[in-house]
Amino acid sequence: MTALALRAGVHRDVVRRLGLGILEGTWPPGGRLPNEADLCARFQVSRTALREAVRFLAAKGLIEARPRLGMVVRARDSWNLLDPQLLAWQREWGTFDPDLVRSLLEARRVVEPAAAAMAAERATAADLARLEAALLGMVRNLPGDLDACCKADLAFHREILAASRNLVFAQLAGTIGAALEASFRISTELSRSYERTIEAHRDVLEAIRLRDRPAAEARMRALIDVAQADLEPALRELA
Repeated sequence: MTALALRAGVHRDVVRRLGLGILEGTWPPGGRLPNEADLCARFQVSRTALREAVRFLAAKGLIEARPRLGMVVRARDSWNLLDPQLLAWQREWGTFDPDLVRSLLEARRVVEPAAAAMAAERATAADLARLEAALLGMVRNLPGDLDACCKADLAFHREILAASRNLVFAQLAGTIGAALEASFRISTELSRSYERTIEAHRDVLEAIRLRDRPAAEARMRALIDVAQADLEPALRELA
């Protein structure tokens, strides 16, 4: 292993361990991190490696330097909760922020029905083909390969946002993509009726194919209802 690769590995490890410690509450919001010497001893790393990790987490909104206090964990509403790495750490920790999941569902209820309605008017033949391919990917991989199914599910929703031809909606696909995939993974794992999930997606696709704007909007709301019904038991346990 080269020195550069070794340094990168040390950086990833320190960032991950510090990040998990914050998410788990070892260092809660408003709390101070231990001083540099203690953290270096804890993680067995140099001050340079530790400072790089601290800067990395500061850029994600988790911590900040305060005069005479050192490094302090920021309030949770300052964290970049949609950051793919933070979402990955939550999965590794074995839990998921129920407030974030509920907020994501609320945001989806605002954005996705409108995007589906626009897609019913604006989708091209190529858009419809990609939606069909994503749906077939879900059908093909359920229930045996949940990872592949979640990726296909995400592709389906991304394609609808793109087919809306709304520049802001298209950008949202990238912004909330990691959070969507994480919530899809939870809802798919908990789903009591894969057939119902597939049928809800098929209904949305058919409404878009038929250029039926009101139906596309209504069926997207119904699809989100299915996802929420699957998520609610887990959300109550996490609350």
